[in-house]
Amino acid sequence: MPLGKPITHDDINIAIWYITENEDELLGIAAYSNQLPKNRARRKERLAVVAILKALGLPTNYSYDQWGRPHLPGNELFISITHTDGLAAIAHSKNRPVGIDVEHLGRDFQKVSAKYLTEREVFQAKSYSDEHFALTWCAKEAIYKLPWPKSLVFNSDIELIVEADTLGRGWLLAKVQNADEWVTLKVFFTFINQYCLTWVGMNTILNGHSLR
Repeated sequence: MPLGKPITHDDINIAIWYITENEDELLGIAAYSNQLPKNRARRKERLAVVAILKALGLPTNYSYDQWGRPHLPGNELFISITHTDGLAAIAHSKNRPVGIDVEHLGRDFQKVSAKYLTEREVFQAKSYSDEHFALTWCAKEAIYKLPWPKSLVFNSDIELIVEADTLGRGWLLAKVQNADEWVTLKVFFTFINQYCLTWVGMNTILNGHSLR
């Protein structure tokens, strides 16, 4: 189907594609001839991402750097890509690195909570709903995709501050261990149909370089 309703927040723009087409239909829309993943579901997700880029008028020959972050060759636009069963999305900004993640709410995030909850979050999670577990995982995935000096560990380096007041306004705060200090980021989210979508922009100072 065509692009879903876009999301714009400050200098971050998010484009969403609901994957309702079959693979042949997506191939026709994307007009993509590069090599595709062997897995059928991954092929459809890749084609949906290409369809988004094409619809936005951006280069479709994106690639990933050594840290697994996507970039557009010859383009200074910061982008982040996410996809899951039935949906793909791209966040992009001209001014700062961005991270985005989407997850289907049908996944059991509570079952693997030990892998991503900190000690404080484990205590807080006693009152979590399924949506809270999904949001916590999704937010940490989006944060992880930002350019940190080291690879982050979900259950020790990222801690979310889940409060009813901010959740009601579509955001939450996250503390991230950056080198020898903790920095705070504001993570935004929305629930769309059966999906949780989170995004975050980098506005801290890393290695002496301002990444506004």
